[in-house]
Amino acid sequence: MGSPFDLFSEASHPDYKGISDEQYENRMLLQRAMVRNGFEPIDCEWWHFTLKDEPYPDTYFAFPVSSDYLKR
Repeated sequence: MGSPFDLFSEASHPDYKGISDEQYENRMLLQRAMVRNGFEPIDCEWWHFTLKDEPYPDTYFAFPVSSDYLKR
């Protein structure tokens, strides 16, 4: 993707051009998929999206997540 996750620099902007063509296209592929499915991108982080029609905007969910659950 051209930068590590949670790197807060110019290189993290989705439209940053100082990366390879493949890395840039990977960012755009992710962005298109997320936007197509109801998410809005954040202009300074290629990995960060917000659900447009969040069904519980004022609720904070705190529960454990385990990969064991997915194996059921």
